[in-house]
Amino acid sequence: MRALIYRGIGKMALEERQQPKLQAPSDAIIKMVKTTICGTDLHLLKGDLASCELGRTLGHEGIGIVDSVCTGVVTFKLSDRVLITCITSCGNCEYFGRGIYTHCVTGG
Repeated sequence: MRALIYRGIGKMALEERQQPKLQAPSDAIIKMVKTTICGTDLHLLKGDLASCELGRTLGHEGIGIVDSVCTGVVTFKLSDRVLITCITSCGNCEYFGRGIYTHCVTGG
């Protein structure tokens, strides 16, 4: 698969990467249909986050189709169309119930 890779301040490259593999029971793999970089990626490219390592894959928001799921995934099924946002939550904790998704203790 192709991925946008951070290659240093002001530098990025479209490179081939291995397909991801399911690892945890809560994992799902999404075939991306549309994606883009966001403000966080722009800060990385400007050099605002010195801790960013070379080779990091950029872009974490998009639209896709569920390609595969593990046994713990019960909300989504194969071929579902999904929106991937930068804010994730577990769907079970107190913060999720209060609508404060960004405070999820596990990050979803």
